[in-house]
Amino acid sequence: MRKFVFLVGLSLLFFVSCGKKERASRKPLEGKKALYLIEQMKANEFDFDTFSAKAEFTFHQKSKKNSFKANIRIKKDSIIWISITPLLGIELGRIMVTPDTVKVINRISKEYFVGDNRYIKNRFNVDLDYDLMQAILLGNTIEFEPDDKLKFGIDKEHYYLGNLKKRKAKKADDKPEKIERQDDEVVSLWLDQNSFKVREFLLSDNTADRFLMGTFSEYQEIEGQLLPRALHFELQSEQPALVDIDYSRVYLNKPIKFAFNISSKYEQVFY
Repeated sequence: MRKFVFLVGLSLLFFVSCGKKERASRKPLEGKKALYLIEQMKANEFDFDTFSAKAEFTFHQKSKKNSFKANIRIKKDSIIWISITPLLGIELGRIMVTPDTVKVINRISKEYFVGDNRYIKNRFNVDLDYDLMQAILLGNTIEFEPDDKLKFGIDKEHYYLGNLKKRKAKKADDKPEKIERQDDEVVSLWLDQNSFKVREFLLSDNTADRFLMGTFSEYQEIEGQLLPRALHFELQSEQPALVDIDYSRVYLNKPIKFAFNISSKYEQVFY
């Protein structure tokens, strides 16, 4: 149980129909540059000061499947706070991530973990910093390196933008272990042609032995902005895992608290 709680808690760091009316026509890319897609993504990002939502998580690893409820709270660019509860409503654990720290409370075993974000990179071999965590929980823009030579185009019904040619990126999406690339990290995005929202992404580190893939669907309108209700994440590694998140009861810009009190009776653990 101890390993499961912490695995679920730290895996959550990776891991959210009615939609807004579509624009009248798709915008062709002829004569455009990659910067055009980046600007459109930025202009259509989900923006907020505070975000809170109820969510249901489903976690698959090997032959095991676990589902649980969670409360998610975010203060933009500052704090991600998640409270995990089983179906009976008793809190199982609590997670808080800031740009500098990762904290996890395991109430079942009365333990806690405190560390920095280097743990995530060392554990999962992907450079998952706070900004990236926040982006993939909201379906927002995933940043590229300033010196990336970006490729872009139309891949069936989506716009494609990435530092890998779309043909290779799609091949990597289907079979990531077969990817052929240079020493750069791979960032590939597939965008909706009407809303410029991210529909799919592919990330990998520079050793190409671990990949994170995500799909955003069932976009819903929240106070005039589009947010994915259903999120699907796949981690390809020595221990592959799937995580599905379904959001409900989303609130923006309400006063919220980020309580994270650790009992003196709890034991600190190190990973």
